[in-house]
Amino acid sequence: MVATLAELDAAAVRRWFEHALRSLLLVRDEIDRLNVFPVPDSDTGTNLVLTLAGAAEAVRPLGPDADLTALTRAAADGALLGARGNSGIIVGQCLQALAATFAGRASAGPGPVAAGLDAAAAQAREAVGRPVEGTILTVARAAAVAAAGAADEGGDLESVVRAAGLAARDALAETRGAFGGAGVDAGGVGYVVLLTALLDVVTATGDAGTARAERVTTFLARLGTRPAAGERAPEEPAEEPVNGPAPGEPTEEPALGPRPEDDGAGAFEVMYVLHAGADRAAAVREGLQRTGHSVAVVGGEHLWQVHVHTDDPAAALAGPGEMAQVCVRLVRRDPVRVGVVACTRAPGLLEHLARAGAAAVLDPDAATVVRAATDTLAGEVLVLPCDEPAAQAARTAAGHDGRSAPHRARPVRLHVAPPADDLLVLAAATEVGGALVNDLDDARRRADDARARMRSRAVPLTGDGAVRDALESLLVPGDELVTAVVGAGAGAGTGSEVRAAVAALAPAAEVVVVDGGQSSPALLLGVE
Repeated sequence: MVATLAELDAAAVRRWFEHALRSLLLVRDEIDRLNVFPVPDSDTGTNLVLTLAGAAEAVRPLGPDADLTALTRAAADGALLGARGNSGIIVGQCLQALAATFAGRASAGPGPVAAGLDAAAAQAREAVGRPVEGTILTVARAAAVAAAGAADEGGDLESVVRAAGLAARDALAETRGAFGGAGVDAGGVGYVVLLTALLDVVTATGDAGTARAERVTTFLARLGTRPAAGERAPEEPAEEPVNGPAPGEPTEEPALGPRPEDDGAGAFEVMYVLHAGADRAAAVREGLQRTGHSVAVVGGEHLWQVHVHTDDPAAALAGPGEMAQVCVRLVRRDPVRVGVVACTRAPGLLEHLARAGAAAVLDPDAATVVRAATDTLAGEVLVLPCDEPAAQAARTAAGHDGRSAPHRARPVRLHVAPPADDLLVLAAATEVGGALVNDLDDARRRADDARARMRSRAVPLTGDGAVRDALESLLVPGDELVTAVVGAGAGAGTGSEVRAAVAALAPAAEVVVVDGGQSSPALLLGVE
């Protein structure tokens, strides 16, 4: 029989992350259905799974002799890179705080664990642009206060972790109805699951996760019909952070309420990894607070994860050399049978691609394609590469799409379309991204047809008359639409030059000019 732990060492922390991931996988759908804040986009459970999966992937290569410092640092960085959504970002910052607290230690007893939970709550709050009560931040603070109290009273590790879990559960219950309806905060539920998994490891009572998942599920059902704040259901035990009703009790699903008060908080979710120092990260956070909502910039030491909801994705981006894994998608989107990942080199096209229903990625590598494909929440995904390097990245991603990885939130099958330019990608994404396609073959046919209807050309703008010459070679009678994507190196009057040339050559055609901002080509023209 395994005794209760007096301290956390590297092996125990590894078991904690593994057990927490299993538990989150098994209750992911329940947490997704709870999602209300910042918007009811039904993905918080999935986002938390992907965040913890990033931690699990990062520690897997470490051998059994890895110490506590190395393991928690690897997990924190893995979670940071794998973080999804507002709650995932916050949990990633919590793991960063734990890693910093445990640095240099071979093990962590009651005091350091309480200090780690306190640092997690504080740094998570600091990372968020506008902290909102009634969310995971409230739950994390309650857990930290309770853990500190237990440690100050001389409690052992079990007492500290149990106190944190119980306080987190009670704080979670108080979030019921914070944003309308009877539901509780989905991110707060995830935090309770993490603390419950930690208690399982400390008390050596953890299992494969199934029994725990059943208790979490019934606990969530109870919260959906819980008495008003301050009233404790008489049958509710006060011993475990998560407990369910007796067999036969109602398991009514918590009701979803209206959107929170900051409705109109942005149509798009923008996420990327920022490579910069602390001062630059602070400046990015400050700028995002002026352009969007649900702002979070977490990390440290030149590596940060950025998240924002905004109506202007281009304004949320940092400098080209500072960003990686840039992904933009609609916050609210209907379920699809086939997801679409649209690649581009033009920052100004991200909004248009996302509006078409695709997960839009800028300058993609394989990791970015996998990330975006998972974010579509579809089992099959069509990837639209904007050039051969993007196609190669997508083909690499297709070989590592998670079908054999049990920790993935959902298995994904990728199909990589032939490479095309940015405008052909936009045409295909517009045709497929928001459509109710039947299957992957249907999506491929629609994308092929959309590309076939457009003629496009990269224009280097090497001399006078280049725009008119290109349009003369592209336009044919009956053309209705000319789209121009203007690059960063084009002159200020390029858009006007395009409009004038089209007016002379095809006066009935509509002209759309997009400030693409791509480094090359200077101008991309498309005609339909």
